[in-house]
Amino acid sequence: MNTTNDDNLKKKTDEIDLLELFSILAHKISQFFNFIFRTILAIVVFLIRKSPILVLFAAAGVFIGYVLFSNSKRFYSSEMVAQPNGISNSDMINYINDLNKLCKEKNYLSLSQTLNLDDSIVNKIKDIQAFWIVDINKDGSGDYIDYKSSFNLKDTTQQLMEDRFQLRVEMFDNSAFGYVTEGLYYYISQNPYLKRLNEIRKDELKELISITSREINKLDSLQDVEYFQKSKQPLIKDNQINLVSEKETQLYYRDKLALISKKQEYEKELELSTEPITVIKNFTALAVAENPMMKYVVKYGIYMLSLGLLLIILFDYRKIILSTIFKK
Repeated sequence: MNTTNDDNLKKKTDEIDLLELFSILAHKISQFFNFIFRTILAIVVFLIRKSPILVLFAAAGVFIGYVLFSNSKRFYSSEMVAQPNGISNSDMINYINDLNKLCKEKNYLSLSQTLNLDDSIVNKIKDIQAFWIVDINKDGSGDYIDYKSSFNLKDTTQQLMEDRFQLRVEMFDNSAFGYVTEGLYYYISQNPYLKRLNEIRKDELKELISITSREINKLDSLQDVEYFQKSKQPLIKDNQINLVSEKETQLYYRDKLALISKKQEYEKELELSTEPITVIKNFTALAVAENPMMKYVVKYGIYMLSLGLLLIILFDYRKIILSTIFKK
C-alpha cells in the first residue's frame, strides 16, 4: 500500500512540475512578444513625433539629388556577349580593357586613333569595359557578370567562363553608338597579332577537318572489308567453320559516328567563327538613361533621411551616450 501511495504522489508531483514548466514558458513567451510590441510601438511614436524634422531632411536630400542630376550628363549603356577566337579569354578581356584605361584618363586623342573615329564621336564615350562571366554551378551556362572584379579564385564552387566575355559600352549620346560599335570591331579585327592568331586557328581547323575525313574514309574501307569480304568467306580451320563476330564491325560504326560528329563541330566553328571574336549576343538597344532623375532623388533622399534620424537619436539620447562613453 505504501508503495502505491508513493508512486501516486510522485506522479502528481511530476505533473505539477510539468504544468509549472509550461506556465513559466508561456509567461516568458508572452513577455517576449510584449517587449517586441512595445518596442515597435515606441519606434512608431518616436518617428511620428520627429516626422517634421525627418521630412525636412528627406526634402533636403531630394533637393541635393535634383541639383546633382541637373549638373551631370545623362549616359546610356549597352552590353554584348562575345567569344574570343584564337586568343584566350583573359588576354582578350585585358586587350579591350586597355580602352577602359584611356576612357578613365580621358585620353581622347589616343582613343580616337585606336578606334579610328573622329574626336566628336570619341568625346561622347563614357566608358568601354570587358568583364568575366561567372558560372555558379559549373553547368556551362553563365549565371552573373563580375562587374566589380570580386570573383574569388579560391572558391572552387564557381568558375570563370573561358569561352565568352561581356562587353559594356557607356555613351553620353546614344546617337553615336553605331560609330563606336564600328570602332570596336576595327580595334579588334585590325590588330595584326589577333588577325594572325585567328588565321592560324582557321588553318588548324581545316587541317583537322582533312585528317578527320581521311580517318572516316579509312573506317569506311575497313568496314567494307568486314561486311563484304570476311562475312562472305567464313574461316575454315581443321574442318571447322569459325563464324566472324559482329562485335568489331559494330565498334567501327561507333568510331565513325564519333569522327563525323567531330568533323561537323570543326566545320561549324570554321563557318561561324571567322573573325577574331564571334558575337553571341549583340549590343542591346540604348533606350533608357542609366542615371535618371529618380535615381538621384531617391538615393540622396534616403541618405539625408538616414543622417537626420541618426542626428536626432544622438541629440535626444546624448546624456545616456555621454555617460556611457565617459563612465568611470
